[in-house]
Amino acid sequence: MKKLFVLIVACIVVLAACGSKETKTERTDAQVEFKTDSGKTIKIPKAPKRIVVMGASYVGNLIDLGVTPVGADQYAFQSDILKPKLKGVEQLNPGDIEKIAKLKPDLIISFDTDKDNKKYEKIAPTIPFTYTKHGYLEVHELLGKIVGKEKEAKAFVDKWNEETKKDGEEIKKHLGADKTYSIFQFFQKEIYVYGDNWGRGSEIIYQAFGLKMQDKIVKDVKPTGWKKVSSESLGQYAGDVVLVSSDSGAVSNTVTESSLWKNMDAVKNNHLVEYDAEDFWFNDPISLEHQRKVLKEKLMNLK
Repeated sequence: MKKLFVLIVACIVVLAACGSKETKTERTDAQVEFKTDSGKTIKIPKAPKRIVVMGASYVGNLIDLGVTPVGADQYAFQSDILKPKLKGVEQLNPGDIEKIAKLKPDLIISFDTDKDNKKYEKIAPTIPFTYTKHGYLEVHELLGKIVGKEKEAKAFVDKWNEETKKDGEEIKKHLGADKTYSIFQFFQKEIYVYGDNWGRGSEIIYQAFGLKMQDKIVKDVKPTGWKKVSSESLGQYAGDVVLVSSDSGAVSNTVTESSLWKNMDAVKNNHLVEYDAEDFWFNDPISLEHQRKVLKEKLMNLK
């Protein structure tokens, strides 16, 4: 009887060991290697299910791919375009480490400039993107690869390129192919000029529609993405068509009352397009489709 008992215990130990080995193998097989923008190779889930996104720019990309994050940076909630799609998603602020940990994420996506990246890494595999390293369509395909939705991401990119090319041709035919364009954002006391990959509709105007960037912006702004300018130098960056975003959706900066502003060709010719900045911060597919519709309609209404 004693020998039988020992034999049974031995079998249980062997089976338990086999079970542990299988579980470990399954966990290893469910991971893939990923090379971050810094060149570091990390292991991430093959099909992440509980993603926290602290890089707000990427929230809409994941939602468009059918992967809703469990938590997202607060700035994503400030977009009226994305907010309705964030029901049930935990709103996170910088430094919400404990809150993030309670969400039990299996992947965290952030910016490489986030000072809490080291803390994120202790919670889950963390991908810190360098925003300026990737084009807006490239990053969508990259995120598609990360969540196992490569085909869906590629399908959006192909359709987007095809349809926006037609939009650009219509706009050029309407306003003239030689027209130059500038994108400004007005804050209460500051003015910024944008290049072709920094939100505010820049990706659509310059890349998707293929409209011409004003010469001084090509030289001074495009290499860095954005530039703070003085009200006195604003005219130097103004193209034939000026697009202005502001937090109120209408230009409210006192500069617009100046003779310098009123004497710009774009203003005198009523070639001024205004829109809400918060809906134009991001360049994910959901935001892009809204922005595309708004910009095309406004540009086609210019005379």
